[in-house]
Amino acid sequence: MDSRRRAAAPVTGRGPVEKSVASLPARQRDTAEYISEMILELRNLARVHQLYTVMVPLEYAYYEAFSVANRVEVPEGEVERIKELGKIAQELEQLPPAG
Repeated sequence: MDSRRRAAAPVTGRGPVEKSVASLPARQRDTAEYISEMILELRNLARVHQLYTVMVPLEYAYYEAFSVANRVEVPEGEVERIKELGKIAQELEQLPPAG
């Protein structure tokens, strides 16, 4: 870093900036949302100009960024409940038909 940049860099006296574990996922979601919006604009521009070979990869990138921005956390214990329901469904399928 040259002396001009070093002089311009703010000095906090706290050492490295601590990252809050709770705010990191929110920042990641916000960043992914921003990226998805930018990619969508590029995809739309490619579509208007019929640049389909450019549009398709942008479409995939948009879906990836959008899925990160809108990720849903599975509640604790829900996976076990779904597995339990699957076992019950299998047992019910093996029962002879009532008739």
